[in-house]
Amino acid sequence: MLALRTFLLISLTGGSFIQAADPVLSAVVGTGASALQSSNLLNPNISVVGWFQGMAGHPHNPGVDAEPAFQLKETELALQAIVDSWARADFFVSFDHEGSASLEEGYITWFHLPAGLGLRTGKFRSYFGPFNRTHPHDTPFATRPLSEKNFLGEDGLAGTGAGLSWQIPIPWLYVNTEVEAMRPPSVDDTPSFDRAQRKDLLYVGRVNSYVDLSDSQNLSFGGSYANGSSGQELDAAGLSSTTLRTQLYALDFTYRWKNPARAIYRSLLWQNEILWSRHEVTTTEAVQSWGLMSWLEYQFLQRWSMGGRYDYSQFATDDRLHEAGGLLFLTFSPSEFTRISLQGSHVRRSDGRDENLGLLKLTFNIGPHGAHPF
Repeated sequence: MLALRTFLLISLTGGSFIQAADPVLSAVVGTGASALQSSNLLNPNISVVGWFQGMAGHPHNPGVDAEPAFQLKETELALQAIVDSWARADFFVSFDHEGSASLEEGYITWFHLPAGLGLRTGKFRSYFGPFNRTHPHDTPFATRPLSEKNFLGEDGLAGTGAGLSWQIPIPWLYVNTEVEAMRPPSVDDTPSFDRAQRKDLLYVGRVNSYVDLSDSQNLSFGGSYANGSSGQELDAAGLSSTTLRTQLYALDFTYRWKNPARAIYRSLLWQNEILWSRHEVTTTEAVQSWGLMSWLEYQFLQRWSMGGRYDYSQFATDDRLHEAGGLLFLTFSPSEFTRISLQGSHVRRSDGRDENLGLLKLTFNIGPHGAHPF
């Protein structure tokens, strides 16, 4: 009888009536709820993001097998939690379309350090420009921008190391600085860099700022610099070697518009980045190249948006070759957990290998997937 009364009270009143009607039942239910809540506090937030992609056309990737017409391009498992009042941990495990797993990111961020410093240690995506920090499935595009791919790699610039951040105390302007030191990626991952010796590190620095233009408009802008090894050159006798270097420079700015009165229906995002590279191929010869991207996304209805991207890029190791292209997309978002995007892209290359693709990008996630950097 007691169990039946408990069930009826909880079912009909959601537990709110128990405390007044039956102190004993209230104590039992309250203890159970508190225990359940406490146990959940010890568990990390777990989420899964899926990226399904369809493609029509013939991509031109020298030495790489053609991608299938349909594939689950990526599945990302995220585990994120507050460690204590001083730190937060984030882990992202990525599975490719063949099911191979890799740790995309795994780092701990320390807040509230002396002098207003923040520290990030582990494996993470470098803060070389704002676009590189965003995971590929979270971008609006089914393909990587040409300059990002040709200089930073298909998956972006990432490595294992440490990064220190500091917000400069200027009362009237937000200015943030980032300094990172990490293990250089291999040339298979990032065309601009290659490991020469175990002691070599890749150094990245960034300064960025943010200003509100009005209640509905803001602008962020910044500059980035990276310096790392690009291989080594042996002397004539092969007894010693010299480490070659690559230097990357980038400037970026992003404009955002979102009317607070009707924010769920109208918004605009316009992001631009230009990149320069000096890549040493010998101790006396260096390749100097550059690239840029500019993309815009306009939300014209609550669930609909459209946009486009323009790309131009030379290659980190050969400035005689270049490619330019564009991409258009129309996206429908039934909710914040799903996105369906139809896209078309065209790439024109200096060697005559032009490319035209039709693409379908569908992303979906379950669980409390955390927001990516602003």
